[in-house]
Amino acid sequence: MPDAGRFSDVGEQGSRAVMEAAAALEQELSAGIADAKAATARLTGEHRVDQEEFDRLVGRVSENTHQLIDAVSERVLASTTGEVSEQAQRLAANAHDVLDLLLGLSSLAPGLANQGLRNAFGPQGDPRAAGGADGDGGAGPDERPRG
Repeated sequence: MPDAGRFSDVGEQGSRAVMEAAAALEQELSAGIADAKAATARLTGEHRVDQEEFDRLVGRVSENTHQLIDAVSERVLASTTGEVSEQAQRLAANAHDVLDLLLGLSSLAPGLANQGLRNAFGPQGDPRAAGGADGDGGAGPDERPRG
């Protein structure tokens, strides 16, 4: 079991690094709010989730969060050595992997949401109902839930 005393400074350094990185990324994150509001307006007004709009939001979150992980990691690694540094590197790598996994899974959300919205509200807002392109986010032509 590692000595907890060796890691006490890491928490404080990590907090400072998080605050500094968050301040640096605040402007970029603020820009994403406009995109999120547009997606919300489409959801409430048209009862659908636009796959491309959703993908842009996920891309922005991915980029910003990876930058935050890197900034915090660099800050912590700059002031650590040895075993603490190795653990910080592993933690950063794992954080990147978990983020990628979660955001990858989120790509299923628009198709699932649109299927549920069509079931609840009917086909209005669905480009396929007007003879448009496939707008279900990859859910396929069958709108009925399987099970």
